[in-house]
Amino acid sequence: MLSLSKEVVSAARRGLSYELYQALLLEYGGRGEKAFFYLKERRIKKYRDFFVVVGTNEYIVDGNFCTCMDFQFNLKGKGLCSHIIAVRLARIMKIYDFYDCYYTDFLKR
Repeated sequence: MLSLSKEVVSAARRGLSYELYQALLLEYGGRGEKAFFYLKERRIKKYRDFFVVVGTNEYIVDGNFCTCMDFQFNLKGKGLCSHIIAVRLARIMKIYDFYDCYYTDFLKR
């Protein structure tokens, strides 16, 4: 299972700070920086079925899977994309908007 580094988790527990930004940048480079941006801008949504991160498009994150091209083609499912990092941190920090409905209901329209 792909997991966040101990340094990043520790910094996240202390809040959305420069310390977290540094830890993300050191551990994940540009992907970590993007994840911090998603958190800071409150771009993470939690639905009953999935987490969704709003970037250029809306990306579905489900456990160790993301619908973004970076995860599927560059990382080939073997690393953490910025969306998965952001969702994991959002869960720790409880920085997400909750929608009491299913995201798949929006996809059917």
